[in-house]
Parts: sequence; C-alpha cells; structure tokens
Amino acid sequence: MPTITKPLYVTAIALILGALSAHATPQLLGPGSCSSSNCHGNVKPLNSSNILQNEYITWSRHDRHSKAYLTLQSADSKKIATNLGLGAPTRDPLCLSCHSIYSAAPLPKSEKFRLEDGVSCEACHGAAGDYLKSHAVTGASHSDNVTKGLTDLANIDTRATLCLSCHFGTDEKTVNHDLYGAGHPRLTFELDTFGVLEPKHWVVDADYEKRKGPYIPARAWVIGQLHHAEAALAALKSPVRSKSGEFPELSIFDCYSCHHTLSEDQWKKRSYGGKPGRLKLNLPALVTLRVVVTALDPSLGEQLREQLEGVHDGYMKGTAQGAVDALETLLTTKISPLLKQLHLDASTESRILNSLTRYAATTPWLTFELAEQLAMGMQATIASSPELAKRYDAALKELFTTLKSADTFKPDTFTRQAIIFYRIVSRT
Repeated sequence: MPTITKPLYVTAIALILGALSAHATPQLLGPGSCSSSNCHGNVKPLNSSNILQNEYITWSRHDRHSKAYLTLQSADSKKIATNLGLGAPTRDPLCLSCHSIYSAAPLPKSEKFRLEDGVSCEACHGAAGDYLKSHAVTGASHSDNVTKGLTDLANIDTRATLCLSCHFGTDEKTVNHDLYGAGHPRLTFELDTFGVLEPKHWVVDADYEKRKGPYIPARAWVIGQLHHAEAALAALKSPVRSKSGEFPELSIFDCYSCHHTLSEDQWKKRSYGGKPGRLKLNLPALVTLRVVVTALDPSLGEQLREQLEGVHDGYMKGTAQGAVDALETLLTTKISPLLKQLHLDASTESRILNSLTRYAATTPWLTFELAEQLAMGMQATIASSPELAKRYDAALKELFTTLKSADTFKPDTFTRQAIIFYRIVSRT
C-alpha cells in the first residue's frame, strides 16, 4: 500500500470536507436561474417535452407566491408592523420567514438571488446550487437530484408538511394572536385546493404517473388534513406557542368564541353542547378527519370524537397535556395508517362524500373555517371521480356560493344549502 504524504493527505481531506460542506449548505440561485426559454421560461407549454417548460412564466405571472414580498410593501403591511412595534416589514424576520426565502441561518446566495422575488422556486423545491445542472441532464433520476438538495415534493407527506410550515406555522414561523390582533389575515390551508389554485404548473399525464404515481384529489385532501391535524397538536404541545398544556396560544382558539356579537341573536340559534361561554379550540382539520374516519370505521371515528372532546375539556380541568398526548398517539398509531393505506375506489369516495354532506347538513351554526374545510373536502372527493363530478358538481357550486367571504358568511344559509346537497347525495 503506498504511503500518503502529509500535504497530499491534507489536500484530500480539505477537498472532501469542502465537498461535504458545499453539499450541506447548497447555494440559493434565485428564480432567474430557471427562467431561460430552454428551461422553465417558455411562454407556452411545449408538447414535445415531458415537462411544460413554462413553469417560471406561470409562477411569475399568475402565482400569488411571486407577489408575497410585494405584499409587505403595502400600506396594510406597514400598519400591521407599526401595530406590533416592528420596523419595516420588508426587512423584519417575522414577515420575511414566509413572504420570501429567509432563514435564521442564511444559505449562501448567488448574485442573482433577491428577497424581492418572494416565495420563488427554491422556497418549495430547495436550494438549487447542487442540482440545477444535473436535474436537466438526460437520464437524470429524481432520487439522485433529491440527494443533491431537490425537495421530494412527489412525496405527499413532504409536500403537506412544507406547505403547512407557512400556511399554518411552526415554532420558527408563527402567526400568533398578536399578529392577528395587529391586522394579519387569518391563515387557512387545504392541500388539494391550494395546489390547484396555485395555479398548477404540472400536468398529471402518463409520464407524471410513471415517475410520481397517480394524483388523486381526495387522497391529497385527506393526507393534507392529517398533517394539518398533526401540526395543530404540535402547536398545542409547543412551549413556544402554548404554555405546556396549560393554556394554548390564543390564535389556536376559534375566534368567534370571543368575537361574535350578541346583537345578532346567535345564542338563539347556536348549539353550545351545554357549555356556553367556553373558549373553544379551532381544530377544523381534526373535525374533518373525524368525519372521514367515521365513514371508514365508525368505532374509530367515535374514539376520535371522544378524545377530541377530551382535549377541549382538558383546558378547563387541567388535564390538557395528557389529552393532547392521547389524541396524538391515536393519530399516529391508528388513524394515520388507516388513511395512508386507504384505497379510494368509487364506493369509498361515495361513503366519504355522504359523511361530509351529512355532517354539514346536521351540524348547526358551523364556523366559517370548518364550513370551508368541509366544502373543500367535498370538492376534492368529487374531483376524484368523473361519475361523482357529473352527479354533484352543480350542487357543490351552490354550496360554495355561501362561502365567498368570512365577513359575509351566514352559517344558517350554509346549513340550508348543505341540507339540499345531502338530500341529493343520500338519494343516489
């Protein structure tokens, strides 16, 4: 075996460490690196390619993510920042963490990278410094690109978790009650609906299914709800967002527990379950999960209902931490395996739709957040089956007319329309 001299040895180690270091902290290149016409910058999609190649144009012209930073320059954003005692929102980490590509531990950036580009390609697909060239090489594999820093968005769990990091929040990126009180719009999220309205910059064709598997809207919806529920429980357990199970961060409550007005006589119409005046946690994803699970396994659905009720009651009895832990265990051990292994055929989709419409029709005075999530779940379920879409598309559109705005939402109008929808579903 030949002897390695010290200078050669040191040089070799330096090269290896340099390569590892570069791989560990890939460089952000900015969306301009994807914008050439032979990459993702074509004005029109190319039929001769297995990708559209107009993704940059779709993002820059039609996707609201590209305007995320510009939103921080608005008068409303400046007023919110003033109310919070912040400086310019275009430079404050609290705002930039979701309105641009920003991190407390900044990645290396090329000279073309600009915060002003907002939530651009690399916010979702990962810093491109290591994979930009290799991912365009003929025969390049997706798995190889992932090892070089490409985010595996073909994995629906990864996709949901990534989206929720801003559309719900984490300990590092939190929209709390102070921010809502200062004027920030409410956060909402549903994986399938938001993906379609982004708008989509991909086509589910034979090539897509070969590389990534089939895309089923109902599956994206239910997995999104699962991860949303998990994120909500993580927030309840977080020492940053909640006080060790003693009292949750106020933004996790249903706003209308406190902010409804008695002048509208809501107390004459609402059902309080024998507990009027109590603050109620805002956990719509857990409610929609219960509705779905009840359609698939009624006994498990009832168990989820009881444990969810236990979480609400726990904050009044000082037993919240144990209740949250028990619910998290139920999600992990029973509900997550059930949903991730779920085979969505026509019969299963019909049962889920029946359960969603029945709950919407028989539960009076729903909050806007829950009504919206139920309707988006119905939409995703119907979109998964041409037969269901043909039968129920008109009724679904009528239901959505009641959800145009949280400010103008009338729960009784939504319920009346849901009753009509449920009657149509239950007859077929």
